[in-house]
Amino acid sequence: MKKSKEKQSVPPAQERDFKTLFYRKLTETHLFYEVGKIIASELEPTELIQKIVATIAKTINFEDASVYVVKKDLTGLEPVLFNNPLLQAKMTEAIYFDNGAPGSIAASGEPLFLDDAALFDSFLHHPDEQKKYGSYLGIPLKNENRIIGVMGFSHSKPSAFRVEDFDLLRTLSHLISAGLEKAELFRKTLELSRVDELTGMLNYRVLLEKLDEEVRRKLRTGREFSFIMIDIDDFKRINDRYGHLEGSRLIAQMGPLLKAACRTGSTDTCFRYGGEEFSILLAETDIEEALPVAERVRKSVEEYPFTVKVAHPQEKVTVSLGVATMDVDSMKPVSELIHEADTALYQSKSLGKNRVTCYCNTLTMPGVRADQSPAGSDHTPRPQST
Repeated sequence: MKKSKEKQSVPPAQERDFKTLFYRKLTETHLFYEVGKIIASELEPTELIQKIVATIAKTINFEDASVYVVKKDLTGLEPVLFNNPLLQAKMTEAIYFDNGAPGSIAASGEPLFLDDAALFDSFLHHPDEQKKYGSYLGIPLKNENRIIGVMGFSHSKPSAFRVEDFDLLRTLSHLISAGLEKAELFRKTLELSRVDELTGMLNYRVLLEKLDEEVRRKLRTGREFSFIMIDIDDFKRINDRYGHLEGSRLIAQMGPLLKAACRTGSTDTCFRYGGEEFSILLAETDIEEALPVAERVRKSVEEYPFTVKVAHPQEKVTVSLGVATMDVDSMKPVSELIHEADTALYQSKSLGKNRVTCYCNTLTMPGVRADQSPAGSDHTPRPQST
């Protein structure tokens, strides 16, 4: 007679525990997969964070969330996301380290788990929020060297979060940190391709894009716009006399100076055209409005205490400017507008420098006869190398 093998059975309670554990691990694995997919496809930091927080919401039950990143000067935190509509207007307000839950996490580099947020003596997401009750989870976002940001989640009920939620966020934070750094690096790379490194101004390529945009806006709105070309007077002499380092300092100081001389709150945009040449695009601006801006720029440069002037008080730094306008009825290409401003600029040079000239049809470039038409030719001056 054969012995019958007794079938071993799993107690129902233990079977339920296994199912719960399996489901949780499957959910966590899917969360990591979704976050990884977002990081691989999204290159804009704010969009990246928004999508990651929305994905986390499918796994962890929270009501409010906030994400901060460390400021470039490392003096505090600036918000990237508030999902509370009441805090949306506070997106421009930074907070300091040790200030509230985000500042405390950033200062210590350690996560924060509050079962009862009422016992916490400061704010959870923003200083202007109402006193919070319930629970809170906050995690630092770190790279190998420092804190780069903070993520915080809250719920109106005490003990709403589990220890498993806390552990999951801590593990996930390393992946989010890497994704945020990748997106920030891409943003900086893109910015460098559009911004002149020495002056911090937009470069020639962006100028051409903006001019095309302005032409399209003129066709829609019927508003003319103006363009100013600027050239540092006797820059070669300054370079030859004091060296290229002093020349580079002079060009670098022109960036913030020109931006400050433009109209506050307007759509004036400054560019480094190339070498010692700069330009300003004045959207929806006619010639009568553009000339005072050009004169203000000229005067600001003339009076500014450049380092070369401080070191050599006898030295003068001035600019010559040319102004041209795209009239409402004009259909000329942007290359011709640039040529007109450049022609007016050279007229300023020929009249003694340190002055503003407005383009008119009687002006010509040096060596060009007045009866030679610019039509049909590409008159866009080539940007000089730095």
